[in-house]
Amino acid sequence: MHTVIVLALAVLTASMSSKSNANEIYISQSGDNLTLEVQQRSADNYVSLNSTGGANNITIRQGMHDDGTIDLDETGGHEAYWTVTGGSNTVSSYQTDTNRGGGGGAPHHLANIVNGGNNAVEHTQMGKAGHDGFVEIQGDDNTVDLLQRGNGGAKWADIVLTGDGHTVDVDQRGSQSANATVDLTNSGGAYNFTLTQNVTTSADTYSITGSCATTTGCNITVNRNN
Repeated sequence: MHTVIVLALAVLTASMSSKSNANEIYISQSGDNLTLEVQQRSADNYVSLNSTGGANNITIRQGMHDDGTIDLDETGGHEAYWTVTGGSNTVSSYQTDTNRGGGGGAPHHLANIVNGGNNAVEHTQMGKAGHDGFVEIQGDDNTVDLLQRGNGGAKWADIVLTGDGHTVDVDQRGSQSANATVDLTNSGGAYNFTLTQNVTTSADTYSITGSCATTTGCNITVNRNN
């Protein structure tokens, strides 16, 4: 059985919260073949998600884009924290505050913890404030794509993967500083890692730690332009 759930909130005024602009969602689900999309379009956006199962497709849009568009000069906060346990899941987070005429916008925070194999994780953070992205995965043959783009704050990524056969692509661009910390552990199948940093007004730094236990070697590509 394939289950599809879409939650769309412009502003959620919850009776459990004293804040009139609180837009908070807490989800705990167990099972396979679930398609879940969460849309938060304004105010203080917060999602806490715990998913157990396989072949699930989970998307969280805060602000929105890619490409549900919206984001009409909004300055909402964007925070998403989630844990996914299982295999063959597709998990995506889109946080944006990009159409603003001026000002700094709100910071973006993402954190994913994934336990399982053959998962695909995509993070996109776009806007004029700072971006924090954290991904921790245990398992094999996982794919991670992290894009952080904006001109108003620092970009920071921390990615930790344990297992074989991972493919990781980190792209940080815009003004202000960019920092990436990556830890890849491998005991057999090679990993592929690509880092691109293109910032114009400040420094970019990175730290890569890798353990590669395969005779064919593991691939690391770093492109920097500031």
